[in-house]
Amino acid sequence: MKISVEKLNALNPQIIFISAFISAPVEDFYTDCYEAGVDVEAVRNKRIYNHPAPGWDFGSPRWILGLMYMANILHPEIFNFDVFAEAEEFYQKFYATDFSISDLNRSFGKPSSKWMWK
Repeated sequence: MKISVEKLNALNPQIIFISAFISAPVEDFYTDCYEAGVDVEAVRNKRIYNHPAPGWDFGSPRWILGLMYMANILHPEIFNFDVFAEAEEFYQKFYATDFSISDLNRSFGKPSSKWMWK
């Protein structure tokens, strides 16, 4: 979904999570926000986060790992999941393989660091 800079500024999110699968690195996202005129709390306060691994944010059973990651960031006073230990257990149980963040498929990753603001 694309939204205008004006709409995003009006929403003024305090925290933004971007996809690990289809997004540019977080630092590129900040740069693109500054260049596009995005002026929201999440950008000003450096509260933009990228999920540690593709598939942790949508489209697969691994979303639960992403939810745990987000819970840690949103409510650190309540949650302190070791998401990489949880990922290891998850991958062993459901995929019968070890979890290795360096071996994950990022082949559909965003080819450009430039964001499209409509």
